[in-house]
Amino acid sequence: METFLVEIEKEINKTLHEKSGLVPYFSEQGRYVFEHLYNHKLFRHCFHCMEIKPQLSLLRKLIKSDDIFENSLFFILFKAFVYAEARFIHNFIPQNSHEERLTGHLMSEYLSALNIVKKSFQEKAFEMYNENVILDFHYADLSSNKRERTTGADFGIVFHINLPDYPEEVKAAIFQAKKIGKNVRIDIEQYNTLLQYGKEGAYYCFYDMNTKQTSSPLVLQADEIYFDDKEKKNKTICKDRYKFSDSPQMPLSVFLIFNMLSSENSSKYKKCENLWDAKNYFAHGDNDEKKNKDNYFSYVDQIDNTPNKILIVSIGGIQEGRQDLRNINDLYRFPEYED
Repeated sequence: METFLVEIEKEINKTLHEKSGLVPYFSEQGRYVFEHLYNHKLFRHCFHCMEIKPQLSLLRKLIKSDDIFENSLFFILFKAFVYAEARFIHNFIPQNSHEERLTGHLMSEYLSALNIVKKSFQEKAFEMYNENVILDFHYADLSSNKRERTTGADFGIVFHINLPDYPEEVKAAIFQAKKIGKNVRIDIEQYNTLLQYGKEGAYYCFYDMNTKQTSSPLVLQADEIYFDDKEKKNKTICKDRYKFSDSPQMPLSVFLIFNMLSSENSSKYKKCENLWDAKNYFAHGDNDEKKNKDNYFSYVDQIDNTPNKILIVSIGGIQEGRQDLRNINDLYRFPEYED
């Protein structure tokens, strides 16, 4: 095994030993993931050997074997995301930076981890399909190219799937990042702005600031958070982290693989016609009246609602697809530097 892949295994195993990362979630709420996968006929055969505590047994199985994954390539991506989150919570959560800076660190760790597994991904893809299938990705940091905003989302993630045995698809989700401890504080204006992105693709991403047993970032669909009319009159609302929604949160790495990449979870992401459509969704939300193809090629500083950071991952590459792009990093263009 290549040295950098050994390092990924060591970092993930370290979180198991320290009971951080995915462990706090699976210990307390892992039954939700267990039931979600068990009810999926594709994965049910994998659960006959689970132990008395199925949620922790499931966690060990997720990080050690590709049996439960819809595609072995998704297992490689999952390990990359878990590794990135482990580094994020170990290196950056203790610094207690603001949400935007933490998000930048998280996206950078995702990018680094994808670069680490890129060769292994392509070798496995050739073994599976007997053809060259690439892993391509691009991180666009838009925060320095537009004026600071007080509302809107912090980051967006796009998956372009272009595998030989999958239909070509583009899926997007947008996230508002929030730090949480015992409580979570929701800004009502941000909440209302996030809801404009529609039911499927709008999420909160919670950074757990409990450094004794730090969890991986957790996500929850925005429309699953409810406030009564009296609460909505306030500027901010503070609630117990476990009592502001009846729906369970999910680790971001688990969400990306088992919700966004799953072929049967269309209610968990925004389905887009192409990468340009995904870009337009981030800029204008889920309101068709606001969409204008002329904005596709606008500079980022002319788009007020676009999240500050975008991670685009192409599983299969765009060269043989129907994306009208030469390179994935052409999706976002910036003005050249001037003295």
